[in-house]
Amino acid sequence: MKKIALFAVSSLVIIAMLFSFAGCTLYEDEETTTTVKAKTPLPTDITTSYDSESKVVTDTKYTPEELAENTVPIFEYFNLKINELKQVKASVSMSRDKSIGKIEKVTLTKDENGNEVEERESLPYSENDYVNIAIDSLKDYMLREDGAEAEYGDDLTDFLPVKGQNYVSKLTLDDVESAPCRDEGTQRTVTVTLKSPALPETLEKAYDMGNVDDVLKEFEKANAYMSVEKPVLVYDNCQIILRADVETDEITSIEYIKNIDVKTSVTGNGKLENIGKVPVQLRYRDSVTYSVDMSDPSEPTTID
Repeated sequence: MKKIALFAVSSLVIIAMLFSFAGCTLYEDEETTTTVKAKTPLPTDITTSYDSESKVVTDTKYTPEELAENTVPIFEYFNLKINELKQVKASVSMSRDKSIGKIEKVTLTKDENGNEVEERESLPYSENDYVNIAIDSLKDYMLREDGAEAEYGDDLTDFLPVKGQNYVSKLTLDDVESAPCRDEGTQRTVTVTLKSPALPETLEKAYDMGNVDDVLKEFEKANAYMSVEKPVLVYDNCQIILRADVETDEITSIEYIKNIDVKTSVTGNGKLENIGKVPVQLRYRDSVTYSVDMSDPSEPTTID
């Protein structure tokens, strides 16, 4: 009888523990499940889910044709939000990064299954090894990063592109190749890619353009080794990347990317004088990022 009673008590204890663990597991699952509600719902180019090991699984949601249709509402959202920026109060910091690299030649071919694939080939700066070595060794010397800041409440008309205007973008759908949107957690990313090659008058609708002299100034820093003829510029794969908070629609950053294919000729100076005149081609990348903070610094910070 005692054995039966002991067995019964033990069974009850085990069952109670199982329910206890089940309750903990359920509670933990509820703790880690969060729902982000978008202030402005948009069609996004991916869905994000999690597998049994909590690893992110990303599946394509739309076909290329559907993505093209989605460009319309996403681009309208982009233009609306970006053009509000000069009318709001925000602190903004600007950083700039420039780089020189090789132009990539892209060729479309078909694989063994008949699917189109891209083959990429990096083209040399020139056919002269001395010029190639000189450009590679001088890149860090020629290029530098710039930065600037606007305090909360400052007039952003002359700080944000397009400087001196009351708008930030006058781009239209005719200027745009694609505009996918991606929502991950609380961050929304809209990447607007312009049709290539982009004309200067198209870029002037949203960029602080500069001109060919800006490219030449970089090479003037290498005058001890080479002098450069006025180049021909082709604007390729230029993008504006808008990042915003999904729940509030407040912009957190805008990144402007100009990829410029430069074709010119260089004449050797000093130690490179004997190379003569050499045709050169390269890609000049100019990236400017504006980080935006719309919180009022005079308001007290609350901690939950």
